[in-house]
Amino acid sequence: MKDRRSFVLKSGTGVAAAGLVMHADAAANVEKSEDGYASASTVKPTGTIELVNIKVVPPLFCPYHSLSTPAEKGGGAHYYKSTAFEHNPFTIPASGMSGSPVIMDAAGTFVGFMTTFGYENSTFHFDGKEMLTVSVPEGQELFVDENGAGDAAWKKYNSIMMKRLDFQPLENYPKFWSDVEYCTWVEQKIQSKVRRDHFKLLTHDFVETYLDKIISFGYPKGKMTLDHGWGIFPDGSLESGFGSWHADPKLFPNFEKTMDMIQQKGFTPGLWIGFPKVHHASTIAQRNPNMLGDWSVTSSKRKPNAERWLNPKADIFGYASEVIERFSKIGVKKFKIDMSYNTKSDMLHIHKELYRAAKAIDPQLEMEFHVPDIFFTKYTDVGRTNDVWLNDKYDWPARVETHYEVTHKSSPGRGINLDHIGGNDTGPAALTEEKYLRHLSMYNGKIGYPLVSVLPDHISRKCVDETGDYLWAYHDGPRNFVSDFYAAS
Repeated sequence: MKDRRSFVLKSGTGVAAAGLVMHADAAANVEKSEDGYASASTVKPTGTIELVNIKVVPPLFCPYHSLSTPAEKGGGAHYYKSTAFEHNPFTIPASGMSGSPVIMDAAGTFVGFMTTFGYENSTFHFDGKEMLTVSVPEGQELFVDENGAGDAAWKKYNSIMMKRLDFQPLENYPKFWSDVEYCTWVEQKIQSKVRRDHFKLLTHDFVETYLDKIISFGYPKGKMTLDHGWGIFPDGSLESGFGSWHADPKLFPNFEKTMDMIQQKGFTPGLWIGFPKVHHASTIAQRNPNMLGDWSVTSSKRKPNAERWLNPKADIFGYASEVIERFSKIGVKKFKIDMSYNTKSDMLHIHKELYRAAKAIDPQLEMEFHVPDIFFTKYTDVGRTNDVWLNDKYDWPARVETHYEVTHKSSPGRGINLDHIGGNDTGPAALTEEKYLRHLSMYNGKIGYPLVSVLPDHISRKCVDETGDYLWAYHDGPRNFVSDFYAAS
């Protein structure tokens, strides 16, 4: 094989700053596109896959690689790879929080894919020593910057991709998008005394009591999101709730009244929906079995009573339109989409259809996801840094920092939700004053809006007061919540 630089159309300064990797025989047939980079559409078909070798220094930061061991609730080591691997960042499971299909090494070399065309054969292979081999199929394009300024290269890549994917940074948006947020999830967990009981604790009275406490603390008003547990479970199992997006009449005799109460107290209603999962006993699957997709959502693969992934080839737009409109009509303004753990290529289609459906109903609806990937960004309003457990068995501060880095850098021009002050673990060893305040301090100065879930009076008066100071500083300040990680034009 010839030296890889014969397959890279150079652009800008430095060695192989960016370009299209192609077969050498096709190089003469490539023209520059308007953004100054090669357009794959002008390359004569060769039917080949080029292998591009790039010398790198481990560990390699792989923001798309959110997969970790089942017991691992902290640390961010799974994003950093020093041993050999082969990954397809387009087909890897999105898991908890999966970023862009790029790699940055310890010396600042940056590599990123630039199109979803040909994604099936677009792979990164690391030999565990010093060689990264990138498989680049016909139609794919590759951004490479070896100048050693990784963040600057990533910003440049983001700017190019924003233009290519045709989206702009958020500028004109409803004021409530930048408000602080409150969420019932960890408060449900801390009040639960029996395993899985927190899915049954969410009621109209629970929400009202929660809001009255927020008001009594003197905190600024903002969004109020009802998390997992507001919906029905048709066959009694929690799994059957996936695809049954109707409020439980026993817990919420009048869901519209609950939404009205939230608004009357000065807050904006939000709702959690685990849209990408579906169960055979759910209301949607009973009506439309074509919504049922793969079983690999659980470890008990192909077990008939297990929940499954939503079929990405089904009528996602129609399904999403029906669900979102149902709640939009009664005042829900923000949707927290969860459980986007399926294959990235499947999740991209589902996110796109969800987002299109929401914006067709009301462009001012805030749509929040936990997959901060450049290819998902156009179909996102807000990305969250997602669950962190303040457990000393793991390097949880590293997880906080890494989740923020992945969110900030992978979804430029979109909002950031600084998820769950105090973390997701309600055990007495995790939810201490020292850890809560340390976590809170790690968000100081970060771009993003704060999210309170567990009420800090469970911990101490100091936690209540310092949380209030932080929330008001954000509320009264410039409210910088939109990621600025892209190069200025």
